Amino acid sequence: MSLVVKLAAGERLFINGAVLTNGDRRAQLLVETEAQVLRERDILSAQEPLTPVRTAYFAAQNVALGLRLDLASSAPFQAQIARLRTAFIKPEHLALLDEAEKHIAASNVYRALSALRDLVLYEAAVLGIPAPERFRRTTQAAGEDTGSRGPRVTGALLQ
Repeated sequence: MSLVVKLAAGERLFINGAVLTNGDRRAQLLVETEAQVLRERDILSAQEPLTPVRTAYFAAQNVALGLRLDLASSAPFQAQIARLRTAFIKPEHLALLDEAEKHIAASNVYRALSALRDLVLYEAAVLGIPAPERFRRTTQAAGEDTGSRGPRVTGALLQ
């Protein structure tokens, strides 16, 4: 399955541990073969506060980056997902955990991280802490035309 990656000017992209930097314009890349791909904006840094869901996210991203063998194993991710299963009870949250786990098993870390992003937002709202700014979805201004995409929300799982 191909993956389309859109990059902002100057944004960095990590592919199988290699770092690529986009030039001075927006770019769109099509990754046609299996590869571990992460955009810089999708990466949590070690300095960011780690919560239970962010710990799972961090473990998954380390599988993709593979920079250190001790962090590249999926075992820390699997252990954290098992812990999260005891904390979440709503079916939609458990479905996101299932999806993330399925994608890690299929070596598709990018899609696993996508599944965990909504849980990161939900967790931040529950804990009353700020979510990573780059994970937030912007809300539509009142009366603004949303077209066929529908309205954007800041946390689809908050209801």
